[in-house]
Amino acid sequence: MEAGSSVTDLHETFDAVTSAELHRSSRIKWQLYGPEVLPAWVADMDFPVADAIQHAIGGLIERNDLGYHAVPLSPGLREVFVSRMAERFSWQVDPGNVRPLVNVVQGLDASILMHSKPGQGVVIQTPIYPPFLAAVEHSGRRLVDNPLVRAGDRFEIDFARLASSIDDDTRLFMLCNPHNPTGRAFDRTELLQLGEIVVQHDLIVVSDEIHADLVYPGHEHLPFASLSPELAERTITLTAATKAFNIAGLPTAFAVFGSEELKKPFRGLPPHVLGHGGILGDGAALAAWTDGQPWLDAVLTYLAENRQRVVEFFASRFPGVKLLPPDATYLAWLDFQDVELPCDPYQFFLERGRVALSSGRDFGPPGQSCVRLNYATSKQILDEILERMGEAFDT
Repeated sequence: MEAGSSVTDLHETFDAVTSAELHRSSRIKWQLYGPEVLPAWVADMDFPVADAIQHAIGGLIERNDLGYHAVPLSPGLREVFVSRMAERFSWQVDPGNVRPLVNVVQGLDASILMHSKPGQGVVIQTPIYPPFLAAVEHSGRRLVDNPLVRAGDRFEIDFARLASSIDDDTRLFMLCNPHNPTGRAFDRTELLQLGEIVVQHDLIVVSDEIHADLVYPGHEHLPFASLSPELAERTITLTAATKAFNIAGLPTAFAVFGSEELKKPFRGLPPHVLGHGGILGDGAALAAWTDGQPWLDAVLTYLAENRQRVVEFFASRFPGVKLLPPDATYLAWLDFQDVELPCDPYQFFLERGRVALSSGRDFGPPGQSCVRLNYATSKQILDEILERMGEAFDT
């Protein structure tokens, strides 16, 4: 646990977070819509960051230690990253295959550009984090959409449709696991079945695993590249400390190449095209992975309570809303298809409830009747968000 802090202490700190305090911050989440609106959209948390991160950044500033640092990746951060992947996920990473990035979205864009040609197919699974869609569209690649399907109490991969939709000119499979926005942490059976298909069709897998540390009890994160040497050789894994440790404003991310063949096109780029994290981001990531786990453990128990709060609210007040409890992340995917609303649910709750959610339309065709709700905030703020949504129905 953080020095002098118990889980109870940290939860009390999280409980103390107020909307007035957050509206005074410069964060886009709290500034975009103005003081009358409660934001529950962009995926960052409202909690104070771990003491270890605060001390690391404060120490750099106190020492005036903000000059050039070891680039593109300091040996210490590389070592900690590799150790954490082994400890947390039983994934043995070759340190020489780790490349720093500014952020994971940059890795999505670069991987498509480096490993496919204009017009070639790129498979994604909607609803999906909007930069996946943008990466395909803006690169001139062909979108091959394989929507997730509802099956019982979870979203699942439609393997039959996937196999039939891949042609000889399909090159990449863009995996998001844990999945944003549905919160699925795909299990071993699913991932191995997916692996059979990508091997059969000789696809490269680009796996966004930035939510790997935000998985709830009863579920686990399995890095796709950890499943077998054969799958590792065709996988580029993208990850970062930023999502789990609430440091999205400090750019630092990593691409892990499963083979020299995958890495080779990146080596051909001029050395500074993709850039790298700065000294503050590197220092924060190092502190997070070295001393921040007790804080993250406390966050996960708090998030689990908030998740239950959201599930119970909609089950009791609005049972017509489709909500499958996420296995991971702090994002609830709400489907209003069977609820009569006068307009798009995003616009409805913004105008009538003064709550800003993420519009499901941005996540692809399956999101037309949906919104994404970020519940990584204090219970007081979350309760007010839910109450405002309830009142919007009643007016």
